[in-house]
Amino acid sequence: MKQVIAWFLVFMILFSSASLLRDPGQQEWENPYIDVTQDMWSYQYITELNKAGVLPSGDNFHGQEEETRGNLVLYLYNMDNGVFADRKKQREKEQGKPQADPASFSDVAEDNPYYDAVYWAYGNGLVGGTTDTEFSPDHSLTREQVCTILTRFAALEGISLIQAVEPEQFKDSLEISDYARSGVTACQMAGVVKGYEDNFFYPQNTMTKEECAAVVYRVMVAADMTAPEGSSLVDLTPGAYDSLYDEYKDITFTALVPASEEEGPTSFFDQAVFIGDSISMTLESYCAASGALGGAKFLCAGSMSPTNMLTGKILPEYPKGSGQKPAIEDSVAATGAKVVYIMLGMDNIAYGIERATNDYLTIINNIVSKNPDVQIVIQSVTPMTETSTSTSEKLNNDQINAFNAKMQEYCQENRWYYLNVAEVFKDENGYLKLEYCSDRNSMGMHFTYDGAKVWVNYLKTHIPEDLL
Repeated sequence: MKQVIAWFLVFMILFSSASLLRDPGQQEWENPYIDVTQDMWSYQYITELNKAGVLPSGDNFHGQEEETRGNLVLYLYNMDNGVFADRKKQREKEQGKPQADPASFSDVAEDNPYYDAVYWAYGNGLVGGTTDTEFSPDHSLTREQVCTILTRFAALEGISLIQAVEPEQFKDSLEISDYARSGVTACQMAGVVKGYEDNFFYPQNTMTKEECAAVVYRVMVAADMTAPEGSSLVDLTPGAYDSLYDEYKDITFTALVPASEEEGPTSFFDQAVFIGDSISMTLESYCAASGALGGAKFLCAGSMSPTNMLTGKILPEYPKGSGQKPAIEDSVAATGAKVVYIMLGMDNIAYGIERATNDYLTIINNIVSKNPDVQIVIQSVTPMTETSTSTSEKLNNDQINAFNAKMQEYCQENRWYYLNVAEVFKDENGYLKLEYCSDRNSMGMHFTYDGAKVWVNYLKTHIPEDLL
């Protein structure tokens, strides 16, 4: 029965907004946003909220930017005074108007565009300040904060959120802040939010404007829905689901991917894209000739370092043969990849490990911001041969090992997967094995096809189990 109700709710959320929009007799609505087009996954949410007077109009919506505290309370304030005006009148008739000291926040003066919304939200207990004297309207919102505010708003408006699914433990549920646990669970049960494909919720991740529009829209539409027979309602009482977390088990995340006894399916790599410099270009060439990694795509270029990518100096061509070299995050989006393998660093390590890792992190964060559902798999930089002419005080295997260790730490911290590809190529002294090196008498870092074959085998026996 729950499954039937869940599908019913999806149908209603997608198609039940008609009663919330403008009357047919009013002037035909025109999309005010240049950057909101019908091919966007968030198009319906953004445009319907604008039609309802919840989202303010403007030349651009900037859907990929992080949503802010000021914007969210403004959306809810607009909804309270527009779509839910009758609810507001009834509430104030029964409870009176909330009182909030207009001097509470030094950073929200009367001429601030968020002034009325902030004090309305504060007075109704939807949100507090970031300090005793500041509201910080321009601060970004995390996923757990949005869930908390929306459940408080639904309770304020007397909205009945119908339970669509059973409460679920995410792998990182125990990382959700205490104050937000019931709010996150309530939103998850109502279908307002869900976890990612790897079953993580990422409560401290920020939410983009288009993501926020989606969840605000779902709450708005929920108010216009009638609970089907046999359905249950989500409990919006503060702390209602806190006790569930007492039974949740700590699921430890380990970034380093262990070897499996058998090779994973080649078809897994159909959803993958590999980003790398000239070292990865041998892997690309070998796979193109052999089909060893199925339909995997490659975004590689010689001497492509994170620094060169950030400055636009060197970027991979995509689509191949087009002459176009978009920002790497846009190329990843264009491939439609769900898993992003990255091996970068050899061209940056000589500038210092701190700079190399910082630029690397910026590249990865750009990719994730543009493609929030992708899984990141970092491959360790491979070693240099003992005969390499490129070895120097600033670039050598010790520096490479230090760089790899730092990147593994970042993977653990950010819940990215880490593949220690380098281990399979090292000889007993830690150098790149000569039989796998194509330039053993010069740079001493590039691979032969035999090396690429070993690399492919390593990839197939080190697929993150959670992604299969």
